[in-house]
Amino acid sequence: MRVLYGFGFPFNEEKARKIATESYDRCFYPPGYIRQLAAIMATGNRREKVATIKAPTLVIHGGDDPLVSVEGGKDTAKAINGSELLIIDGMGHSMPPETWPRILEAITSNAAKGNK
Repeated sequence: MRVLYGFGFPFNEEKARKIATESYDRCFYPPGYIRQLAAIMATGNRREKVATIKAPTLVIHGGDDPLVSVEGGKDTAKAINGSELLIIDGMGHSMPPETWPRILEAITSNAAKGNK
């Protein structure tokens, strides 16, 4: 979890352990991970389908995401005509509480575009 979190924000190890413990207790099912990975691999390139999106779109991506490179976020935003890209430096494949106000503001602004 620490590696995925990114290094630009404080990592709360105690909270991460609590969430991991609760998740394990709720449902430890290793085949679920394999099924999710297989679904990702089977999906293939979605660029053509993503390019058909007409709704106001906001792409939020961590600048330090070790799982999906920032180029993936840029590519997604580029594929959707008129989309907005928000890259948060220091954020990995996570949403640290310190980013919530900025993310909420961006989502609120994007949602308002749908009313026009």
